[in-house]
Amino acid sequence: PSLHWLVGGGMYAVSFVLMAGVSVCLLFNGRRRWMLVIALTGGLAASTYLPAGSLLRTTPNDHVLKVAGIQAEFPTSDHVPRLLDKARAKFPDAGLFVLSEYTFDGPVPTNVLTWCRQNRKHLIAGGKDPIAGDYYNTAFVISPEGEVVFKQAKSVPIQFFTDGLPAPNQKLWESPWGKLGICICYDLSYTRVTDELVRQGALAIINPTMDVMDWGEHQHQLHSRVPPVRAAEYGLPIFRVASSGVSQLIDRHGRVLESAAFAKDEALIGGELILGSVGRLPIDRWLGPLCVGIAGILLVLCFVPNRKSMLPAATGSSAA
Repeated sequence: PSLHWLVGGGMYAVSFVLMAGVSVCLLFNGRRRWMLVIALTGGLAASTYLPAGSLLRTTPNDHVLKVAGIQAEFPTSDHVPRLLDKARAKFPDAGLFVLSEYTFDGPVPTNVLTWCRQNRKHLIAGGKDPIAGDYYNTAFVISPEGEVVFKQAKSVPIQFFTDGLPAPNQKLWESPWGKLGICICYDLSYTRVTDELVRQGALAIINPTMDVMDWGEHQHQLHSRVPPVRAAEYGLPIFRVASSGVSQLIDRHGRVLESAAFAKDEALIGGELILGSVGRLPIDRWLGPLCVGIAGILLVLCFVPNRKSMLPAATGSSAA
């Protein structure tokens, strides 16, 4: 979180800064190069230890959304209410409960709708929304009245997987706490998906995720690197609930406040999402097209013949 000022420029901007530092170092030789490398590396490392408490201050205009999530991979529909009871017992003040992507092999079952109505709680749960012989990989939002009040399908189904049809549109859920965006699993890795939620005015992102346990710990840890970067570059809190981990509660500066580890079935995670101002698009979203354009022009120039090199070489007799 101490480097939020850098990450806030965007994940591509961070890469640009690092490569620019390498390029500068290559301009020097010998001892001067190594002195510069040590200075840059030392300064970057030292900045990670700066106090970050000031980043976590709230303002009078902020709203607090108390959330609770459950890691559960393919639970039976009869078992889900018992899991929700377990989460409610640990986080009784939570207003929004979240289950992972593909919690259900269809729409949210009746007994879960009944649980929401009896306990007066909101719930976001992943399932399948059937359509014309296929389906949308969908996050369903259930109200305290036990009704489906909002649905968001996955925008970019995973290639080479049976993952449903692409979402026909993206919208924000107008929740009682403000506008919330929903990114399903790897949708959070696509800037064209998350940028649209920010443009529409999202105050936070809910990220139901299905990372199958058989994929292994390395995949889970690698995938968990994405949400903190997204939170920092957009300035938005993110609540990620994964089927078998790693679930995360992340503040708007990219700091992981709470987490539930990999391979912890029925692990619970909860806390507060501080909803402040709407997110921002990082600067590299605007500079990216410009950089691509410049690179394209340079590439074309590399293939344009040099006119001087095309002229016949002057001979000695003609020069005389």
